[in-house]
Amino acid sequence: MSTSKRLTNWDLLRALSMFLVVVVHIAPQLGSFRNINASAIASTAAIICDPIFFCLSGYFALKPLKKSYKDYLFGKALSLLLPIFIYATLLYAYKAATGSLQDTNYIRYTSSLVRGGWWFVPALIPCILVAPVLSKMFDALDDRTCKIILFATLGIYAWGGLSSAANSLLINSQHVTLSAAVGMLQNIIPRSLLGGTYFTFFCMGYFVKRVNPLLNRREAWFIKTAGISFFIIDIVSAYFGLERSDPSFNWMIVTVAIFVAFNGVKLQSQSLSKTIEWVAKRSYSIYLLQYATIEFATNVIYAGALNGRYAALAWPLRLSTWIFATVLAYGLALVVASIVDTLIIEPIQKKLRTSATFILNN
Repeated sequence: MSTSKRLTNWDLLRALSMFLVVVVHIAPQLGSFRNINASAIASTAAIICDPIFFCLSGYFALKPLKKSYKDYLFGKALSLLLPIFIYATLLYAYKAATGSLQDTNYIRYTSSLVRGGWWFVPALIPCILVAPVLSKMFDALDDRTCKIILFATLGIYAWGGLSSAANSLLINSQHVTLSAAVGMLQNIIPRSLLGGTYFTFFCMGYFVKRVNPLLNRREAWFIKTAGISFFIIDIVSAYFGLERSDPSFNWMIVTVAIFVAFNGVKLQSQSLSKTIEWVAKRSYSIYLLQYATIEFATNVIYAGALNGRYAALAWPLRLSTWIFATVLAYGLALVVASIVDTLIIEPIQKKLRTSATFILNN
């Protein structure tokens, strides 16, 4: 598979994952169907977007430096931090114009975004800072060791997901002794490499890139089958309130399985590939915009067009309404991101890069 085609595969995954981000945050509007909490199922299934994005970040960031570390940090600041302040300013202006701004202090408003809905960025920054060092360390490993690391990691997290679910079931069924035995094993056998953090998912981006070409058909089939199984286990565990961590242990197996599956995707259409690349390139900006566009879509459709009558609709109409609202929120974010990125952010980034090059060369 060519490099361009392979990159398009990951562009497709990035675009689909960002759509799932919108699904996660608009899922509460879905409600219940026939006493089944569809909102909980949709949000639990779609939240896999979080580990996928960290793994994708590692996939692209964990590589040898082509320039100096200083240039590397400058480039990351332009791509990660500059959009934050531009979109915070635009959202602040939008909120002020619509009269929905609760705090008129711009610094506090931006701080609330970064510490709240935009949590992904500060969580990713430490990973980005150490990425060049990690890349050198991982590149020193041979292929066999990388393969062992990948499968060992999958085994550890599989134990984490299964033991957590089993322990909850044993407690609920009042099998106190067996529950104590499982709890003891959980303290002896690690359930994750680093609990409560996405750093392992970031590192796994390197290993799926390195190991994917080394997998035979049986190994790839095994990983994908395990991914489907643990995806179901995670949804069932969340729905029935079984013990789960954050990030979920199950997500590691599911995420690696998704990467293995997408490695085999082949896109033949050039026009489709270009469209996917364009959409994927706007993913970060869509992430920064999606809370505002979801609010707009829900206000227009649920509060405006339906005037609060959503609950009275038959379930097929409610599902169709929710899908339309989700597509509207994502599509609107994509349109705004395409305009702002092209007309504002990219010219500023280009100007700053040119200025930095001029200063360094003189």
